[in-house]
Amino acid sequence: MSARDTSGVRRFDYDRTVALSDGVFAIALTLLVLNISVPRLVPGGETLWHALAGNAGEVLSYAVSFAVIALFWTRHHSFFRVTRRVDGRLLALNLLYLGIVAFLPFPTRLLGLYGDRPEAVAVYAVTISLVSAVAIAMRVHARSAGLLEPGALPDSIWRLASVPLVFLVSIPIAFVSPTAAELSWLSIAGLERVGRRRPP
Repeated sequence: MSARDTSGVRRFDYDRTVALSDGVFAIALTLLVLNISVPRLVPGGETLWHALAGNAGEVLSYAVSFAVIALFWTRHHSFFRVTRRVDGRLLALNLLYLGIVAFLPFPTRLLGLYGDRPEAVAVYAVTISLVSAVAIAMRVHARSAGLLEPGALPDSIWRLASVPLVFLVSIPIAFVSPTAAELSWLSIAGLERVGRRRPP
């Protein structure tokens, strides 16, 4: 196979990887809304507004997961923007990453229904941490295997590690107070700012 043909195959592999990734993210984001159930009213019972208020937990879990998946997609997009080619290991890691992203609607549903239980918070936190860990592994491999564009500066490991750090720390907090654990996730915004100032 000529150098030109090899370059074409690499471009094809890269394009298919990015297209599949965007498709999985789009489906995962869409499935989140299906976790919000439509309330059923009983004649002479509660009003629709009161019934909708009972779905607050599901709506909140949707909002949290949408924001988290959007953050993952943004970072994934930025990473592949500076990736010039893919190899077998990166493809395998990316598939594992997408598999966990596609799984996210399930722990989101658990969180929406049982957000006051530590087990639901723990399952959600572990899932988010696994996605982040695989994302870090992808970047470490791409850098060591020379898959990045020359001079490319991907997200720093510190910045990437901020998400699993926050969610893992929230697990023991959840067994004391699930609400406090969920509120601790807001600290990601502050850690993001710190991460931008650190070298890659």
